[in-house]
Amino acid sequence: MARRSEFYKGRRKKRNYAIIPGIAFLLLFSVGIVLFYSTQKYAVVSDDGVSVELPILSSGNVTYDESGHAVTSFEPVSVEVQFEEADYSGVAAVAGRGIRPIRAIFVPYDDVNEEKITGYANRLSSGNALLLDLKRADGYLAWYSDSAVAFSYNLNMVLPETKETLRSIVASLKADKVYVAAQISCCVDALLGARNAAFCLKDINGMNYYDGTNYWLDPYNPVIRDYTVQLVKELWDLGFDEVVLNNVMHPVAEPIQNDDGTSVQTIYYTREMSTTPTPLGAVSGFAVNVAEQLSDREEGKYLSIYINSTTALVRPDTANGQDAELFFKLYDRVYYNTDKYAYTFNVQDIEPLCTVGSIKNRFVPVVINYLPDNTSWILVDQEQS
Repeated sequence: MARRSEFYKGRRKKRNYAIIPGIAFLLLFSVGIVLFYSTQKYAVVSDDGVSVELPILSSGNVTYDESGHAVTSFEPVSVEVQFEEADYSGVAAVAGRGIRPIRAIFVPYDDVNEEKITGYANRLSSGNALLLDLKRADGYLAWYSDSAVAFSYNLNMVLPETKETLRSIVASLKADKVYVAAQISCCVDALLGARNAAFCLKDINGMNYYDGTNYWLDPYNPVIRDYTVQLVKELWDLGFDEVVLNNVMHPVAEPIQNDDGTSVQTIYYTREMSTTPTPLGAVSGFAVNVAEQLSDREEGKYLSIYINSTTALVRPDTANGQDAELFFKLYDRVYYNTDKYAYTFNVQDIEPLCTVGSIKNRFVPVVINYLPDNTSWILVDQEQS
């Protein structure tokens, strides 16, 4: 028989040794947090990464400010920032695809009235269109414009009813299946220059630039670009099928040569530029900006431009700033004043620059008293002397 113990043995408590690593981990984690926040001020960020440089371990070459932040001294470096002129060679060709020919009679500014325009339309035996000169180089408009610039600078020199009269004339022509185009002068505008000299190019004496015939506006100036855009939109709204921009160019002026071999420019601009302004940069920038602002036009509305330089038919003209290759990329047609002797050679020169559509539809010779062998042309009637 088992002996009974006279004493009660208490239950032994089990010791949980697993809590010790947990407590150690919490202590280490807490110490790590404290060290992390207390040593942030000693962090040094460099091109090679981030490092911590403690004062106690410093070799003495690093100094610290009152807050304990490291102050590193760098060797002086000569820095020169260079801005390059805009490069438009990568602009995509987006214009002119599938455009139909234009065979038009030119209607001068002074003949823009219902009676005279009807007479021109009645002569369209082999033609299909009229091209109306609606803004001359002197800046005068043939209709009352509601554009913000025309209103701000009092550029309307005609009666308000001329706008609706022109709308009615265009509607009548289109009812007779006549294609109607409008021509406007852009960078040559004496009226706007007179209203606000701040828009004009300047000569060496600070006066509005005058080449003996015309006053010139600054193609870099955004007001000039916006004014062009406003007029084009307004003419499309009046019913015109196509608007042709004339005088999108820079005046040609040779710099003055000093005795020491240096040169002094003779044309000055209205805008401060980060690059050296040039005729090519001014005209190309104007052409690109205007075309982009009008890129959302509705179907059946076309935008074209004049070339005024024989050089530009082959390569960019650094003197007057025109670039036919860029123009063909952005504008549906390129117009050029020529004659029956030079026309064939002009087509041969410019054809390689037209990569979309038919060159005979998109290159439009403007000729006097002569119809070239081309699907598109503009006939200008003049009395023979």
